[in-house]
Amino acid sequence: MESVTKRRVTTLIFALCTAPLFAMSAAAHTSVVTTSPLYKSTLDEFPTEISIEFTDTLMVLGDEEVNTISVSDPSSAVVKVEKLSIAKNLLTATIADQDYVDGTYIVSYRVVSADGHSISGSYELYLNQPSSALTTTMPVTQMEHQSFFHIHPAKIIKAGVVLIGIALGVGYRRFTREQGE
Repeated sequence: MESVTKRRVTTLIFALCTAPLFAMSAAAHTSVVTTSPLYKSTLDEFPTEISIEFTDTLMVLGDEEVNTISVSDPSSAVVKVEKLSIAKNLLTATIADQDYVDGTYIVSYRVVSADGHSISGSYELYLNQPSSALTTTMPVTQMEHQSFFHIHPAKIIKAGVVLIGIALGVGYRRFTREQGE
């Protein structure tokens, strides 16, 4: 009878530890893997293409633009994007050839992953040098960009619960072994 109780408790602890893992994968959103040019790169010439790779396949709805990349120059004017293409988890914008001024360019994106969740963010690129705070017309709140990595506090909490559950499970196993000796 005692071994049946131990197995039930062990099974319950295992279930409590693994359940959040399945919930995390079901609630996961896509996030940025890499950008080209790289985030906060200083470039000698403006790129003809800007690409962002995500962890998940992006949703495509016929001709509807659910995934976008836009670029703003140091004066906050919009840089012309000639073409936007999607290849599974890679979003690429072909940039118009024109004269570009030195300074900070902001790349903004909004994507919808195949699971239907949308994320958006932005990051900086520098042409020859970053813009000085005195010469830019962009508000300070737009100049101080958060990281473009998409991390949910719920994922951190769930991971903590899993770690606590594993620690409890290991402690319980040790305790029952010591009691059996």
